Amino acid sequence: MTDRIETLVACAVLMDEQGRCLLNSRPQDKVYGGWWEFPGGKLEAMETAEEAAKREVREELGLDIAEAVPWVTIVHDYPHALVRVHFLRSWKWRGTPKALERQDSFGFFAPNEWPEPLLEASKPLREWLKCPKHWLKIKSAQAADFFESQKGRTFDGAILCGEHAAEFETWKEKLAPLGVREIWVDAEAKADVQHKADGVFVDDNQSSDAIENKRFAVKADISRWDEIAAQGALFAWVDPAVRVASSAWLRLMADNPVPLFLTNIKINDEKLLRPHGAHGWIETI
Repeated sequence: MTDRIETLVACAVLMDEQGRCLLNSRPQDKVYGGWWEFPGGKLEAMETAEEAAKREVREELGLDIAEAVPWVTIVHDYPHALVRVHFLRSWKWRGTPKALERQDSFGFFAPNEWPEPLLEASKPLREWLKCPKHWLKIKSAQAADFFESQKGRTFDGAILCGEHAAEFETWKEKLAPLGVREIWVDAEAKADVQHKADGVFVDDNQSSDAIENKRFAVKADISRWDEIAAQGALFAWVDPAVRVASSAWLRLMADNPVPLFLTNIKINDEKLLRPHGAHGWIETI
């Protein structure tokens, strides 16, 4: 534990339609000079995180952000400061970036191409941006029958629950035509299956204590944010009773340390989620 006062910071994750984001290097005369980071800075008195992100991006790079939406909040303890960093994403910005604060360099980079060295608080974002957005959760005993109705649609990831996890190789073959690139299993799957899977989905009434995979997801719970962050969960899924723009949703988005995935919608376009801050969605059959 530390008794240092947190410094509140807002950073903008400016995205393009190719999935790249804007990174710039810190001025050489600052702490961590030359290291790469997302543009942003400290919140001024009476500023919201969105206002601070817009101001900092304008001051640092000469870009105007029309809309920036809360995404994740990370607390990181640097030697020189304890920071609470509010990361906001934006696809609605205009202008051509210019180095207005003596940055050595800047540019748009895909997650696998990020430059180094990168500030520690920014590193988790790389895995989040690579994470599948559209999931198919295969749970019911009749899932094989329902699966036929999904043909013609595309999914980035799949979650095999219960008895379906034991049929991992069979489902892997079935899911390939849907574009699935990651297959996870639930936390009740046997250890050898968890090792084979790309991650583990901790469902309702399941424990994360026996997870055999370093990549896992848990249920979103504002009372457990510190614990979820410490555990190293990749993302959190939201109870289907919670609707976007509701007070319950806004409370979750206020300080979530990992991206949030909705479980109560059926859509085919991730762009519909962007104004609400959700990273992706999970459909169940």
